[in-house]
Amino acid sequence: MRLWKDYKEFVIRRERKNWLSPLFNPCFHSVCLYRFSCFLGRLHLFPLAKLIWYINRLLFCVDIDWRSDLAGGLVLVHGLGIVVGGGVSSKGRLTIYQGVTIGGNEGKSRMDADGKVWYQPLLEDGVIIYTNACVFGPIVIHEGSVVKAGKIVSKDL
Repeated sequence: MRLWKDYKEFVIRRERKNWLSPLFNPCFHSVCLYRFSCFLGRLHLFPLAKLIWYINRLLFCVDIDWRSDLAGGLVLVHGLGIVVGGGVSSKGRLTIYQGVTIGGNEGKSRMDADGKVWYQPLLEDGVIIYTNACVFGPIVIHEGSVVKAGKIVSKDL
């Protein structure tokens, strides 16, 4: 289901809205490999999940940890050099440009209303993170936020 949402977002983002364009897009292939590694992780096939993650990293220079929980609607634009740590989660559409790093900030944690402790960023629906931006720590990037190119974000946006 998430992969279908990813596919639809890729089609919408293209100017011509050509349904074939994602099938020839290496960024979409990278998202497919990420989704496959997550699927293997949910089946507790951790060595295989890590192997697919590694293949994704080798082929496309995209390091999205299989333990991250990214909702459907993930679009990578010029995906080279993207790093997303394990535990990062999103709640909706997410657009990531080249060179973006999203991850935890060692030693910092946050507790939500349910008592769950988290260390990684939470990205809500419609977030766009532009080239070479960094998002660190247990922070929330709220719905529709835009992280400008080259920015380092370590507080809620």
